[in-house]
Amino acid sequence: MTELEKNVKCSLFLNTLPVGVCIIREDHIISSWNHTLENWTGIQSIDAIDKHLENVVPVFTDRIIKDRVNVIFKGGGPVIFSSRFHPRIFPLASSTQNEGRVQRVSISPFELTDGEARAMIVVEDVTAITDQVLKYRQIKDQIKHEFEEKKKTEQALAVAISKLNTLGSITRHDLNNILTAFLGYLTFAQNEKPEGKIAEYLEKMERAAGVMRNQIAFAKDYQEMGNSLPTWFRIDKLVNSSTKGMGFSGITISVDTNTLEVLADPLIVKAMYNLFENAVRHGEHTTIINVTSKKIDDDIVKIIEDNGKGVPIQNKNRIFDRGFGSNTGLGLFLVREILGITGMQIIETGTDEKGARFEIRVPAGQFRCPE
Repeated sequence: MTELEKNVKCSLFLNTLPVGVCIIREDHIISSWNHTLENWTGIQSIDAIDKHLENVVPVFTDRIIKDRVNVIFKGGGPVIFSSRFHPRIFPLASSTQNEGRVQRVSISPFELTDGEARAMIVVEDVTAITDQVLKYRQIKDQIKHEFEEKKKTEQALAVAISKLNTLGSITRHDLNNILTAFLGYLTFAQNEKPEGKIAEYLEKMERAAGVMRNQIAFAKDYQEMGNSLPTWFRIDKLVNSSTKGMGFSGITISVDTNTLEVLADPLIVKAMYNLFENAVRHGEHTTIINVTSKKIDDDIVKIIEDNGKGVPIQNKNRIFDRGFGSNTGLGLFLVREILGITGMQIIETGTDEKGARFEIRVPAGQFRCPE
């Protein structure tokens, strides 16, 4: 195969490539100039082949760039230029095409079968890729900025919560001290054995003071909600610890939840106690409390039911409202709020005069059943 035939065959292959390709000899004379370069630069191959590279592409007259090309023919590795850091190597056909375009030019050495040295110059249009990288960096910087702002907000919020908690603790402490003194004087007054309206008023004052004490205790519990990280609680152990004490003597409590655990606010201990205490207090003749669970779709429903008086139909939609009830009206309201911290929902589905039945729905991801 003659040298001309070799060049023609090589040109046919190079013309199929979507990147610009120019091949030069060691004396910087151009031996190939493909169609992509023709389209980009407006310089036809007939006007480039057998011409000196710097006469066709003036940038190569630059001493530094020329020296880097010469290093390739002396055994050096490939050279890469980017128009983001260097003057545009291969200008496009018109000045309007050059605006905002980013080129990547790589020059690599190779040898022909006869051992003659050549260098291949590959020109890529990397504008789209560069734009994507810049956008990615902008998004990354924006996310970093928003994360830092969020962190500052969280720190400020944590300080504010800490101050409010301190203020609440001091206020409750002072109120408790005043209430203790009030109850002390009230006891002294009752010891004087008043009669008539005075005795009646003192009795009402004592009941009002009891409500105040319950409100203060509720405020403490409500303030602590969500202040601690949720943790895993095993249901059977939670039930057993919540039903210890004289208040549950004579009550048969059964738990059939296997190894079920739920992710909940640490105050769930108080919530469970309130549910069981409510069953005893308002059930009037409660003797049995059963705790079970069942799977519904992707959720788990925990069921607490008793054989007490049950909840009247007209009260079912109100028992979780704050202030509703014959005691303080805070127990079931607090239960709902504590459970809601980790996405649990509670409803009452029992039958009046046959017993109360509370269903606590635990969403997927908030429960597990370890082996």
